[in-house]
Amino acid sequence: MSYVAIREVTPVTGKEAVLQERMLRLSSIMERHGAKSSVFKVVAGDGAGRFDLMNWYDTVEAGATAFEAFGADEDFQKVMQLRAVDPVGEVVGPWIGRMIFGNAPKGSKPVVVHRDYHTPRSAVQKALELAPELQNLMESLGVEVGVGMPIMKDDHEMLRIVYRFDSMVHWGQSVDKMVTDERFLGIVNAAHEAATLKSSRMLVKVE
Repeated sequence: MSYVAIREVTPVTGKEAVLQERMLRLSSIMERHGAKSSVFKVVAGDGAGRFDLMNWYDTVEAGATAFEAFGADEDFQKVMQLRAVDPVGEVVGPWIGRMIFGNAPKGSKPVVVHRDYHTPRSAVQKALELAPELQNLMESLGVEVGVGMPIMKDDHEMLRIVYRFDSMVHWGQSVDKMVTDERFLGIVNAAHEAATLKSSRMLVKVE
């Protein structure tokens, strides 16, 4: 199992470049203290224009240890001081989630799609039953798939399906095949019987 802490930051108008630079600095500091950290920009869908900083951990203890360590880091504190005197974005989080199917990102898949469902806890088992079939189908397209849910958030009936792609073109090629594949459409229809799709977005990794 793997765990993720996500900070969602919407830039102040005209301050996007400054925010991006600061978030990359924070991500680098977090990496020094044990996080597998990445910064993404939401380029389409819900939250477009927002930046997401994601820290991945193998255990909750590893996440808590890293959180304490980078919070005490002098370089981290300097960025926080900059935020206090010159705020360039509105921060939501961190919120914490866990993967209930699949794992943390394995390699360099820089394009990610989230599909967030409203899923009563009683329907989670249905999603897990569908996940292996979805994974097998997506693997044939070179797409990584995961299913996650929050363990500390304002919404505990959210279920997130995560798709990871090699590039924007790979995403486009995959979608063209998915929308005409009866197996994929069958999985989607079955999922909609147990849960309601509420939002979706595309994110691209920021280097």
